[in-house]
Amino acid sequence: MHFFLDFVRTRDGKIEHAVELVRHYAGETDWIVVDALLGVFDSLEALVRDTKSWAGYLHLVYSTLTPILEKVGWSDANLSGNITFTQGAVIDRLGRLGHSDTCGEARLLFSREQRAGQRLNKSIRPAVYRSVAVTGGQAEKQYFMDLYHSAQRNEEKRMLLTVLGSFTNSQIVQELLDWSMSDDVKLQDRVFLISCLAETGLEGRAMAFKFFKDNFETLSKQYTSGSLLKRLVSGVVRNFNTEQDLDNINEFFKLNPVPGAQMTLDQCLEDLRILISAREHYQVPMLEYFNANLIRTESEVIRG
Repeated sequence: MHFFLDFVRTRDGKIEHAVELVRHYAGETDWIVVDALLGVFDSLEALVRDTKSWAGYLHLVYSTLTPILEKVGWSDANLSGNITFTQGAVIDRLGRLGHSDTCGEARLLFSREQRAGQRLNKSIRPAVYRSVAVTGGQAEKQYFMDLYHSAQRNEEKRMLLTVLGSFTNSQIVQELLDWSMSDDVKLQDRVFLISCLAETGLEGRAMAFKFFKDNFETLSKQYTSGSLLKRLVSGVVRNFNTEQDLDNINEFFKLNPVPGAQMTLDQCLEDLRILISAREHYQVPMLEYFNANLIRTESEVIRG
């Protein structure tokens, strides 16, 4: 399945044939296969996000991943080896994409921990937290912030940053962006949190890029070169997908150069150009394919 990105770049053949192949992996629990499958979904999502094909894409993901979750379940009992990775990753993806049954179960388990102290299984805890955060409000944010402040291990703090970086409520996103500049957040973790928030969708990426521009003077002094600067620049630009986005990014960096990350920026802009072209090329065939193959119930989606 690693062929998919090359397929998109070269436009070699009909994309509906590639998507049809993906559907044959429904119910496959082996982590190597699931990991590759999620990578394909990442590429496909970049093609259809913010288009009329989005509902069809959701159905494809739901119909492929829910049989996997039905097999591995939510308990860690009788799971071994890499299957625990499969379990967490599938819950995480379905939760992020708003699958109603997955989000409902995640919220139920979270509520039991929050109110009754029933700790979540380690294998699903990050995925459940992130699924709750996607549609969470101030109460959930405060709960996760309290966990972050009480966490002793850097690994735990980093996991909780991915949770905080999953919120989509615009007020909370802005609060978290502002908080990222505080002494509570280490320099390397600041980049991580901003990048996570930029991945949450149309509003998240717009807010993260605006925040980057508004705080460019401070950030450019804190990150002058090296991997952190490259990750920061990449994190705030790589999720865009339109010509207007490309023009806005070019205009800003023309006036505000980042010599320490210029190669990274150039690569991100080249990837964006390829994506814009691919989205235009595949827009009609993708919509036609999904319209012809879409079988969707109202209970499948709670957002999107």
